[in-house]
Formats: sequence, C-alpha cells, structure tokens
Amino acid sequence: MNLNSENSTASADRNAIFDEVRKVLVEQCETPEDVAANLTDKDSMEHLGLDSITLAYVFTHFEQKHDLTFENDDIDPMRYSTVGELLDVLAGRISEAAAGAR
Repeated sequence: MNLNSENSTASADRNAIFDEVRKVLVEQCETPEDVAANLTDKDSMEHLGLDSITLAYVFTHFEQKHDLTFENDDIDPMRYSTVGELLDVLAGRISEAAAGAR
C-alpha cells in the first residue's frame, strides 16, 4: 500500500513539474498555449523546437523556484529526445534536493 501512495505522490509531483514546464514554455519561450497544453511526455523535444537558450529559461525557472543548480550539459537540448526525459531530469533533481533537505 505504501508503494502505491509513493507512486501516486511521485506522479502528482511529476504532473506539477509538467505544469510548470508548460507555463514557462508559454510565458518565456513564446510557445503557443495550445501547443503547450497538448504536450505529452512522449512528444519529441524536436517538436517543440527548443534551442539551448530557450531551454535555459526552463532550467532557470526551476533553479530559482526550487533552489537547484544545473550543469551546462543539462541544458543541452540534444540530451533529450522526449519531453518525458526532460521531466525525468527535473523531477530527479527536485527529489534529490528534497531528500537532502531532510
């Protein structure tokens, strides 16, 4: 039963992260709202057309909001083939930071 609640919490956290990514894409990267709203974790990063500069906006948002630090390699759009891979990195760093704060 704990495993299910942990998975549910992780899923909720990932959904919140995805919502944050969508918001940054619209507000700072000029991604059309309908594109961001319909984005799934299986969509290719190429579909978004993000370069390292626009992806830096996403990472900067998470650095500031969650007190995280990312390396230049993290911001390389060629590192991610899907939006889900980007979400995995963001969720992993947030989880690591939360675990370290305990």
